[in-house]
Amino acid sequence: MNLFRRVCIPLLRQVPKIATPRVVALSLLTSHLILFPKKVNATSISNPEGTNNGFNKYEKFSDQIYEQIHQTHDIIIVVDPDRFVEHFLDELLQVVDQVVKVQKVRSKRPLKVLTLNEPITEKLVRDFEQKYKITIEQDTIMLLKNKYIQRIYNFNANDYFENRILLINYFKKINKLTQKKLNEFEQILSYLPSTETAVLVYADKTSPQYKNVQTRFCIMQQNDNYQKNEKLHWILIDKAVADKLGIQNIQNGQLFFLQKSSKLNNFQSSIIINNKKLLITPAGTLGGKSVDNVMEDLTQAYNDVNVFSNRSFGKSSTKYSIVLELDLNKIPKHEETRLVKAFGELKKYLKETNPELLAKTEFIYLNKTPKDNHLGYQVYIRDDQKYGDRLRQHQETNMEIMKKLSVFNEFGQAHSYVYRLDEQIQVSKDSLISFFMAVKNGHASEYFQSQEQPKYKKYSVKLVSKIFEKEVMESKKDYAIFQYSKNCHACGEYGQYYENLALESYKQENSTMIYGRMNNDHNKPSCIQDFPYTPVFMVCKKGIQKYPYVYRNQKFTPDLLKSFFSVTNAINLIPEEQYQKLQEERALFMQNQQ
Repeated sequence: MNLFRRVCIPLLRQVPKIATPRVVALSLLTSHLILFPKKVNATSISNPEGTNNGFNKYEKFSDQIYEQIHQTHDIIIVVDPDRFVEHFLDELLQVVDQVVKVQKVRSKRPLKVLTLNEPITEKLVRDFEQKYKITIEQDTIMLLKNKYIQRIYNFNANDYFENRILLINYFKKINKLTQKKLNEFEQILSYLPSTETAVLVYADKTSPQYKNVQTRFCIMQQNDNYQKNEKLHWILIDKAVADKLGIQNIQNGQLFFLQKSSKLNNFQSSIIINNKKLLITPAGTLGGKSVDNVMEDLTQAYNDVNVFSNRSFGKSSTKYSIVLELDLNKIPKHEETRLVKAFGELKKYLKETNPELLAKTEFIYLNKTPKDNHLGYQVYIRDDQKYGDRLRQHQETNMEIMKKLSVFNEFGQAHSYVYRLDEQIQVSKDSLISFFMAVKNGHASEYFQSQEQPKYKKYSVKLVSKIFEKEVMESKKDYAIFQYSKNCHACGEYGQYYENLALESYKQENSTMIYGRMNNDHNKPSCIQDFPYTPVFMVCKKGIQKYPYVYRNQKFTPDLLKSFFSVTNAINLIPEEQYQKLQEERALFMQNQQ
């Protein structure tokens, strides 16, 4: 079993992600199902067709059936499917069927689907809640029960629309690593990417607390912060594995991080396996703590040994975020290493000199193309506290509070609360320290993102493949076309001359030529030939648009380009009827010559 393999489960079509507040989910759900109020007998609003729905193939819920199978089966209880409108009912049925199919392939433990399709009355809800210690809410869609957690999970509208993959993850088997699989695990470690992390939990099978550790481990694994992170892997280990990893004096329920030693954690290492340096970090314990406290311990342990926060171990509240944004396709590997090292040295400096400031600061690594930047990377700091106040201002109605949260300074200028390190400054420990202190002390200038200024104004019509046939091929005028591409230097140089001609044409009262431009990288109309290069200047002449005139002169000057368009526009074609007559006469002449 490959413990680090990602299993890609096709879970039908993805729905748009919605906001998390329950009120939003409820409002969205009203178009899909009939909500039952807690204090009203819902029999009056059930589907009039009653039992005529696709869930009839599944067994009806009863206390007797549940008692028989809850120890041996994973269980899905669909709550009153008759209240769902037809199109939502069909979609939900497909989702449940898909989960059943996945579980058959993935697990030997059977999955049982039951339907609680009695009319939802006050008594039914009250009796069910008292017996099974679970609250059925207005937007409850299903109730879930897996092997590890005794308590039933309430799968509601928020889960369905925002986190439907939970249906798959909830029944996923816990990864267990024992001595039998140790050799295979050692091989896997050789291919562990430096960006991925394993959370190890020690569970002593002989201990009376074993099941409790399993349950808490499963609850942590299902947490929203962790379950969506494909680069985070949860593994239950035994004593033999702990010894192999060099973990001493281990306790039941103890947590550890396992990572490849790399620049992202300052190349720290604690053990070598298969010639790979690994970092094993203690991260607290599952026992005797709330889930929130365990999460705090995990976050603290992760951030202590890593330069940057992980998406699952970000700090809950920060004063500053210092961000390294870089495009790995544009900068060499050694440059990335140098930048990460500088961030690591800044973090170490803050830990030694100002731990309180470090506790309020999050270090973030983003692999994305920086905008308004030519280096392939940029460094910026955001004042999260003031930036958050700025966002809050748009939600406030109290004028006094709004004034305190003002987005403008004393000169009436807007705030961005984002500060970017000047591109001319070399990124190093010292420059980062100076930059951070300048931001903290209010001496840094705010940064306002902007696109690059256009090299020239555009007066031509923008063409795309979808409208090319109608716009160009059916045009009542001649059509000049400039085909360009984003990274073509000549396009940028020549394009401004073309747009000047487009402007001149636009000013003419009875112009007989339209000027258009088309991005050759993203558009390949089927009605004209494709050009594998740019720039291309061409004219689709009215009447013979399929046979364009193309500028092919090896020399380029604005006058030559202007002459090309004016000459092609000035050519008068022989009228179609007259041309056809000439063609017939030519054919007849050729016949007589034979």
